[in-house]
Amino acid sequence: MMKTLLPAAVLAGALTAAPVAFAANTDTTAMEGTYLLVQPNESQRLLALNPGGSVSLVSQGQQVRGYTSGLGTWEMTGPDSARAAIIDFNDPARESDSNGASKIVYDLNFSGENNGRFASVTGSFTGKAFAKGQNPLADDAKPSRRFANQFDGTRLTVNQGVF
Repeated sequence: MMKTLLPAAVLAGALTAAPVAFAANTDTTAMEGTYLLVQPNESQRLLALNPGGSVSLVSQGQQVRGYTSGLGTWEMTGPDSARAAIIDFNDPARESDSNGASKIVYDLNFSGENNGRFASVTGSFTGKAFAKGQNPLADDAKPSRRFANQFDGTRLTVNQGVF
């Protein structure tokens, strides 16, 4: 009887421990937060990675270049990396072939973990702008314009800039 119970106990222990180990590897808490992204010779952006996988973006250059703030989704791709996909809309009043929606994909690499939160992020984004009325999520959608850039970022905290 002991020979039967021991393997069953080991298997039961392994099965109950597995979800805990998996949950620890998919915990996005360290990444969640708002980051100031600085691009070389470009506009600065605020990227907010929200719990549950939603993301929002606002850029210093959006009024000048004619696009809206963006919304989208994000997911963890590794213990210190994530990917976000964002949609924003371009000004339809401007004369352009790309005055519809844009889809931007951010690849993010985090560092400087302190108290369970990452302090910094680096990465790049690539984007495609589409004609008005075109679905940027359609597999056969042909972009009117492509763009890309790199950035360095810092997590925004409550105590930064307190005088």
